[in-house]
Amino acid sequence: METTIKLRRLFDFSQLPIIITGAVLAVLTVAIILMFLYTLLKNYKKKPKEVVEEKPVFVKPDMTKLKAEYLSLLDGIEAKFNEDPTKIRPAYEGMSRVVRDFVFRATGTEVDKFALYEICQTEYKDLASLVGEYYQPEFDKISEGDVRDALAKSRRLVTEWN
Repeated sequence: METTIKLRRLFDFSQLPIIITGAVLAVLTVAIILMFLYTLLKNYKKKPKEVVEEKPVFVKPDMTKLKAEYLSLLDGIEAKFNEDPTKIRPAYEGMSRVVRDFVFRATGTEVDKFALYEICQTEYKDLASLVGEYYQPEFDKISEGDVRDALAKSRRLVTEWN
């Protein structure tokens, strides 16, 4: 008994389902790639170019005008203290601010932003000792100190600065 088998050709059936399936897979693949690229690019921001700030060149000011300006500020602190001699802490705070700002403007070194420890590390030992004297009346719970003596020392620092 002889049996015959007829085999069908490989593409003897309709190719339409294969084409549709391939097209759907291609569209899905492209959609996934586009979504991935979108998520990457939506958070991407161009980095701004770094602007290198050049520090301004320090120009030494006219010391006689600068000294006169800061001596008048110290006179203002003394006048406020004379109005109310119980205001010791504000007087010391004002003197500290004035002498630090004076040295900053006279030298270009930003000692107005330094703590006492940092001022001690600089070459301005007179300023460091003066600011050190201000610390106790400035930061104690009860401010006690000789404001007139401190004003005299502050004036001496300003007038003798070269």
